[in-house]
Amino acid sequence: FDEASQVRVADAIGAMGRGKSVVVVGDSKQMPPTSFAETSIDEEAIVSDTVADEESILSECVNAQVPRQWLSWHYRSQSERLIAFSNHRYYAGRLSTFPGPARPEDKRSGLHFERIHGEFLRNSAGRAKRTNPEEAKAIVKEIQLRFAETDRKPSLGVITFNIQQRDLIDRMLRDLDDERITQALEAPDGLFVKNLENVQGDERDVIFFSVAFSRNKRGTLPLNFGPLSQAGGERRLNVAITRARRQVVVFSSFDPEDLHAERSSHRGLRDLRAYLEQARDGGAPRALPAYSSAVDLHRNEIAERLQDAGLEVNVGVGHSSFEVDLVLGLPGRADVPRVAVLLDGSAWN
Repeated sequence: FDEASQVRVADAIGAMGRGKSVVVVGDSKQMPPTSFAETSIDEEAIVSDTVADEESILSECVNAQVPRQWLSWHYRSQSERLIAFSNHRYYAGRLSTFPGPARPEDKRSGLHFERIHGEFLRNSAGRAKRTNPEEAKAIVKEIQLRFAETDRKPSLGVITFNIQQRDLIDRMLRDLDDERITQALEAPDGLFVKNLENVQGDERDVIFFSVAFSRNKRGTLPLNFGPLSQAGGERRLNVAITRARRQVVVFSSFDPEDLHAERSSHRGLRDLRAYLEQARDGGAPRALPAYSSAVDLHRNEIAERLQDAGLEVNVGVGHSSFEVDLVLGLPGRADVPRVAVLLDGSAWN
């Protein structure tokens, strides 16, 4: 079973009974089974001593103490900034990620924040209700730009907080009457537009994230962010922000400070604010405290000698326990890393 956090016990148990062995693969920090179209249960018909199912076959296996293997290497993100937030917030720094050359001027990788002066239409009638047309226009324009830059089909995806914004963006893309974009929307591995509930398992080089919500007429930002402002909403956020291989661009019609998440009891809103701040301000949290041992003294000595020789040297590059000890660049070009140096020591032992 793959994506087992979304597989109900009742849906899995029959297949398990037919097998000689079972492998259950999933992430408890990602989406639980959706309750959409769930059949109703007659509570009075349940015998009082019946043990209730866990939410998924994954949590059932964990609680039954089925032997577990932790898969710790994260391969998808070509920029550590894309996974550093989740590694720090949700995985206790246990994911090992690959440090890459940091190029702040690269506008086609990493995490970026686009501030849009849009309005979330809470009270409009018809198809415009609960949409943010300005954000939708900005995303459609960016998609057109990415298609115009190459003759190949760009690897793009759009994630929205709600179904109405998803439908608006999808409709605007189709109304462009651009054959390449329309074909990409129809292709199995092409351009997708999905809301939070339906995006688990997808990945693309670039993800555009439409927050959609904005201040109301009174100038305040309501704390109703749909599924994100409910219990377990942080799991949905975690899914959304880990879909990209190269870049995430967040389109938001408010500043992170406008979101007073401290007034909510739900972790999803607090995490969203922190994520928006990271996207806007740059940088990324270290998943673990910086490694420290006797080898650091040796590493620093080598770094000093290389600096004396005129090279640019960065020490301890990386956001996880997998760290590059020294990264070297030509004089005056620290922004263009040329050589990565790994030192033997207790971390490698």
